[in-house]
Amino acid sequence: MNMKSAFHFAIISAAGMSIIAHADSLPIDPDATFSAGMSVTHLSSAYDADAQTYVLPQAFYDNNRVYIEGAEAGIYPYKDNRHHLRAGVSYDGRNFDPEDAHGNLAQLNERKSSALAHISYMYLSPIGGLRAKATTDLLDKHGGQTLSLAHVSKFTKDDWTIYPSFGATWRSEDYNNYYYGVSDAESVRSGVAAYQAESSWSPFVSATVNYQATPRISVFINQNIEWLSDTQKNSPLTNDDIESRTRVGFNYQF
Repeated sequence: MNMKSAFHFAIISAAGMSIIAHADSLPIDPDATFSAGMSVTHLSSAYDADAQTYVLPQAFYDNNRVYIEGAEAGIYPYKDNRHHLRAGVSYDGRNFDPEDAHGNLAQLNERKSSALAHISYMYLSPIGGLRAKATTDLLDKHGGQTLSLAHVSKFTKDDWTIYPSFGATWRSEDYNNYYYGVSDAESVRSGVAAYQAESSWSPFVSATVNYQATPRISVFINQNIEWLSDTQKNSPLTNDDIESRTRVGFNYQF
């Protein structure tokens, strides 16, 4: 069984577990609330290209069986007070637009965003949440997989809540080569050196600050910084070794 098939099997198995695991899970929360809002993201990617700013809608809901969290949605095959097992789909916004690129990179092919199937597990320990999340490409844009390991925390004071996290993400060779590699055909056409990327790990830190402005309206800011791996920063497409993503937005609770 190859890695992609193994990821698909794990996700399907997790979904199937929900049939037998719900007896021990937390009950469905009848008071679960739905929130929706908008966010503005400013991305300073490591690509040798202009920074991007874009607006996206978002939604949040969790009744202990199904959940929506930003650009991610899915089910809980199992959830209790310590263990959270999720399976679902999410949006991966990573992309490369030649129209925004500098120099000969403008002659390369576009690298498009994709949707990912995922399975994740989080253990709520006395020192914070320990989370592992595996994904695989659903739309066959790159055919790759990722594995993220993270520590997440939550600190609350009055109307303020802070969510810091840190960890590392592994990306497969197919994933990295799609977003950071240069094919022979592209090289001949553009003059950019051909490049074959490998699988790699990239560390990251992130923090979200949320303020409950009214009983129904909250505002937030999120900062995420990721350090590129050697195989990514050695790519002809990049001119930096750090990717910075800043998001600000609001949510309204219905």
